[in-house]
Amino acid sequence: MQAFGKKRWAIAGGHIPLESNGPEPEFTSRDELAVLNCSDSAARIRMHIHYADRPPVGPYELEIAPRRVRHIRFNDLIFPEALPLDEAFGAVIDADVPVVVQFTRLDGGTRARSAVATAAYAARTSSRRRH
Repeated sequence: MQAFGKKRWAIAGGHIPLESNGPEPEFTSRDELAVLNCSDSAARIRMHIHYADRPPVGPYELEIAPRRVRHIRFNDLIFPEALPLDEAFGAVIDADVPVVVQFTRLDGGTRARSAVATAAYAARTSSRRRH
């Protein structure tokens, strides 16, 4: 299968909700990435987390097997440090092969749970300019 996607992605609206309502881990409030790797080789990603009031943290290093999808909960990222709950953040994701990234939030803080999903921003990594 031909690889497709981009090597650099960004998420601006990260925020892991503080409260959860319901059984864990299914209804734990969370932000999550789904990373699709359609290439024939493993994708190695490096992610940096950006905050409003302090320097970025990272890299968080992860691998996605060839021709697979991997779901990554921001809540589970602990090295180099765990992400704080109820604090706004952004993320920049760099991959060594093209991948597709989707961002999802589950807010399980009330009985009326809500979920939202969106594609991350795919950055152009080429330095060539189009005219």
